[in-house]
This record gives sequence, C-alpha cells and structure tokens, in this order.
Amino acid sequence: MAAKVPSLDAPEFKDPPTPSYYGAAEFPNQYGPGMLSPYGEQLLFVTEHVASSGKVDGKDMSEAMFEWASKTYTGRKDGGMKSFEENMTNGKVYPECGADDDQAHCYMKVVPVTCLYAGKPELKEKVEEAIRVHQNNDRAVAFGVAAALILERALLGKGMPDDDLVASLDPSVQDAWNKATSFDDIETLVQEAGRSCALPGSFIAPVFLFQQAGTENAYATALRANILAAGDTCSRAVFVGSVLAAANQGVPEDWVAKMDKETLKRIDAAAEKIADLVAADLVEEQEL
Repeated sequence: MAAKVPSLDAPEFKDPPTPSYYGAAEFPNQYGPGMLSPYGEQLLFVTEHVASSGKVDGKDMSEAMFEWASKTYTGRKDGGMKSFEENMTNGKVYPECGADDDQAHCYMKVVPVTCLYAGKPELKEKVEEAIRVHQNNDRAVAFGVAAALILERALLGKGMPDDDLVASLDPSVQDAWNKATSFDDIETLVQEAGRSCALPGSFIAPVFLFQQAGTENAYATALRANILAAGDTCSRAVFVGSVLAAANQGVPEDWVAKMDKETLKRIDAAAEKIADLVAADLVEEQEL
C-alpha cells in the first residue's frame, strides 16, 4: 500500500486510480479521479430512486434496479447484481429476485433508506425491504439493519452506539462487534477477519474504526486508516464514511472539491430531495 498510494499521510484521491478489478481502461469514462466506485454507483442509484419515489417499496425498487442494471448501468457488476438480473429475467419477483449474497452491498441500501426513515418505527422494516431486492439473504439483512441503527443514532445526534443498542442487535452482529474490541490495530484485524467485502469481516473493520474514532478529524482519520488496511476498501468506506460524517457534521471540504463535478451534482440533488421529504414529514407530524 505504501508503494500504491500518494502518501501514507494522505492516501486518498490517487490520480489515476488503479483498482484491481475495474478501471477506466476496462470501463471508459468511469472510475477516473474523483469518480465513484461500483459500490458508489449502486449507492447513487438507490439514493436517486428513494429520492424520486419518496418511499421504499420492494417490488417497485426491484423493477427500477433491473431497468437500471440491464439498460443504463455501464460499470462493473458484482456477482450479486448478475444473479439479481438473472432472477428477474427468469420471472422471479420480490423478494425472490434477490441474490443469495451475504456481502457488504447491503450498505448501499442502508445509507439513503436510513436518511429517509431515521427516527421512524418502520426503519428496520424498510431497510430489510431494500436489501432483499438485491440480496435475499438473512446475514446481509442482519448486518445491514445493524448498520442502519448505528447510522440512525449518528443522524439523530446521539453519537456512537452504546451498550443498549449493541445488546439489541442480532447475536451474530453482537459477536462481530465484540470481536472488533479484541484488536489493537486495523491491519491485524483485516488480516484475521478478512479483507474482502464478505460479512462479518466488512462489518468488524468499520466497527473497530468507530470504536477508535475521536472527535477531531475523525472522518479523514478513519477513512485513511481504512484505505491503508487494503482489500475491499470501498464497501467498508460507505459504512464508515456515512456514520462518521453524520456524527461529525459533514466531510472535509477539500475532499468534496476533488469529486467529479457532474457526479457531485447528482448526489447533492438526490440528497436535498431526501432532506426535503424528511422536513415535510416533520411539518406534517407537528401539524397533527
């Protein structure tokens, strides 16, 4: 990693990026400096879908995702997405259309859905509904719901998870949380828990970073540690970045400035629409 990144102090935004399984050469006009990874592209699709529909409906989302994946998306497709497409092509409907996939793709649904439903009793139900569109798998759902509850707590200004929240999680998630406390550094952790996007390893590493996070420069510090730990850093980064940005009032402005401008416009537009939907719900609740 020391040879691959711009520097150990600031390993982010390598120009040009050199990912192992995708790149600008294989996918023209994609995966250049400041552009989204395939995880980010899927996250943007879900965010724009949630923003435009104003809700989560598994059947509607499955149809929209199939349209996007089969006709619009030109980037790298993960195995779960290929299985989802095959299932939809063969006439399977929600939730049977979802792949039997237990990897960190669940985080791509967690972020926008939690932003829309944070503080509402249907949050867990809607997160599960969105995950099963793509991943009809109990482990993906358990860890995705846990990620949503952690993000919800940050969005509502309650900080990092406390003992009560951890105790409310699925036993397999509790085991992963507790395992994260047994490591002293993230490099050793990913060597033992795994560098891939498979769960629970891709949950244990973010939890370790949450447990180590301070209040000063927490976002950049955690994301840099995640990059240097290597492996499937992008999937972990979605979870780590969303929680720490929510807990620490945003992301570094100089990082935002390095984003691809057209991509940033789409992100901002969808995020603002979701924020407007949440605000409208709050006004309606107050009037009632």
